[in-house]
Amino acid sequence: MRTGTSFSKAFSKMMWFMALLLVVFTAGCDRDHGAANPSPTVIFTVPADGDTGVPLNRKISATFSEAMDAVSVTNAADFTVTGPGATLVTAGTIPYDAASHAALFTPASNLAINTTYTGKITTGAMNVAGASLASDYLWTFTTGLTTDVTAPLLLSTAPTNSLTNVPVDVTITATFDEPMDPLTITPLTFTVTGPTGTIVSSISGSVTYFGNIATFNPTNDLESNATYTVQIAASDLAGNPWLLGNVPNPWQFTTASSGLNLGILAPFGIASYGGLTNSGATKINGDVVLHTTYTCNGVTILLGDGPGFGLCGGTPPTNNAGDVVITSIYPDTTTAPAVMTQLTAIWNSISPANLPGAADLACGTIGTGGGAGLGLGCAGNATLPPGIYKAASATTIDITGDLTLDAGGDANAMFYFQAGSALTASVGSQVILTGGAKASNVFWFVGSSATINGNAVFNGNILASASISMGTGATSCGRLLAGAAGAGAFTFLSNTVSVPGHASAPVGCE
Repeated sequence: MRTGTSFSKAFSKMMWFMALLLVVFTAGCDRDHGAANPSPTVIFTVPADGDTGVPLNRKISATFSEAMDAVSVTNAADFTVTGPGATLVTAGTIPYDAASHAALFTPASNLAINTTYTGKITTGAMNVAGASLASDYLWTFTTGLTTDVTAPLLLSTAPTNSLTNVPVDVTITATFDEPMDPLTITPLTFTVTGPTGTIVSSISGSVTYFGNIATFNPTNDLESNATYTVQIAASDLAGNPWLLGNVPNPWQFTTASSGLNLGILAPFGIASYGGLTNSGATKINGDVVLHTTYTCNGVTILLGDGPGFGLCGGTPPTNNAGDVVITSIYPDTTTAPAVMTQLTAIWNSISPANLPGAADLACGTIGTGGGAGLGLGCAGNATLPPGIYKAASATTIDITGDLTLDAGGDANAMFYFQAGSALTASVGSQVILTGGAKASNVFWFVGSSATINGNAVFNGNILASASISMGTGATSCGRLLAGAAGAGAFTFLSNTVSVPGHASAPVGCE
């Protein structure tokens, strides 16, 4: 059946494309003259004008240039099909699909073989504003010998199956090998669910169909770094349902890591449930979550404005007006535990188990002072592009000298580092951001404790299972969050810690 109608289908597709170009050209001319054409037009039909070998059991559709008044285009007097001797073909139904602007003439019985028919849309057809076609629209087509009993094929999808790094604002399409019945392509038959690993839920969006292409446009951006499943089920204009295609259906794709949603954790510069000691002038640009039963966390109420830092084993850190210090008892007994629960959830989400595919950092240390070798992060190869990296043998990441993270001009580029055990930044080491890289998009998963030694310049957010300590003069543009998997202590020695983008953060910390 498909072989006998291949020319007809190819001609239909060509005529649709030419009609689409005409619509675009006409719209451009209208803009040039400062006014839009008030009359709707028929931009293409199926069958197309001049088609031959048309299946006897196919619906006859007309697609308009704009939204139409449904009553006017479904009126049997305004959408007619006539055969030899101007004999009217009886229409069983003439439904209208608002999403595709298409009216479908459905004959009560099959058409006659080897017969030429004339389709007609009269000036009684009006758009939703009440403007009629400027003139009657007529076209002819000739039937073949057989009915269409072959299921349509799904030729391609976008995104393709298993594609990664898909933009979160993606528009999803499915292309068929022949015209489909737009009434069978709806949000109930073209679905997107996900992300995987969570409770399966349908994604809301609008569905349209035009020129053999079904389009799903999500209402909101999808989540980043998440896998979604798409499925479409539809029938062609002869009523044959999709059964088997050349491409997977359902299919999956994974969105790009264009950001990590920290939720309620986002404004916190430090987190510690295991104590905090400080010596010297330490400044925290961001909110703080502490536990009240440990050193420095025995907070006091200051003029009714909430808790401040305690003695902290010597000198309390300072923060900014407007930044808060919360504890397990202030401002209530639920906020601090909720923040720490979120810390644990984000820490887990970037772990090797939940964020696989990391490149192995072959040397024991990374940066310009890294170990000898040709692997990623080794000496002479201390500049890393966006991606996911893990410690050699899933143990410790040591940063010595300068480690450069180059986003290559992509301000949304993400960097993830996974240290199965510890993270150490040596004395005077630097994490340097170039090519538009941002500290807010750099995350360090630490399986035990992290140490940023004296005068180190650190960039990125550390989420540590246990404790975090800083040497004298070390700074961090990035959150330092301890205790993701239990009590985590903090040690400060005249340091500055800033939430990227904080109003009081150093210039360039974003």
